[in-house]
Amino acid sequence: MQQSWLELEEEFRKENVNPQHENDVVCYLYYALAKKFEKKGFPLYFIKTEDTCTVREGQLRPDLNLNDRVYVEVKMFPLRKYGDNGWKRRQLNIKYNVDKLKHYVAHQESLPSVLKRTPVLAMWFRKRGTKNVQENSSGSLFISNELNELLEKERKRYSKEATLMFGPRK
Repeated sequence: MQQSWLELEEEFRKENVNPQHENDVVCYLYYALAKKFEKKGFPLYFIKTEDTCTVREGQLRPDLNLNDRVYVEVKMFPLRKYGDNGWKRRQLNIKYNVDKLKHYVAHQESLPSVLKRTPVLAMWFRKRGTKNVQENSSGSLFISNELNELLEKERKRYSKEATLMFGPRK
């Protein structure tokens, strides 16, 4: 999964892909993962999108289900600096999505199986306007060091519950 995410970031820097919606990221990850699964000889039907699971509380639907082992939820955020309330809203959004994934995984693990399942929250930040957008020397957009540090703290906070990936980074 991490290799596919890095491939997405690399293709973004080369200007071969420019995700504007969550589905753009989901489609690219699906494409990158399908290539890797095919090379390893896994059937491609092991990758499912919008895998719906109905539980008593309602429907849970991660964006990608990889071989019934890794569940990925993709979120698209604007690339801008937030004040205190804005960062708190973003933290709440991260917590909500991690909890949703944990609930989905708990339900799936209650089914007869021996598989250990991993939830992944993938956050892509896109340009909205030109204010507070940073560029590297080649002109590619990336998240600021400040936002990177805040997100790294969130990654560590949830490291035992879910894998958090975010980008584009330098």
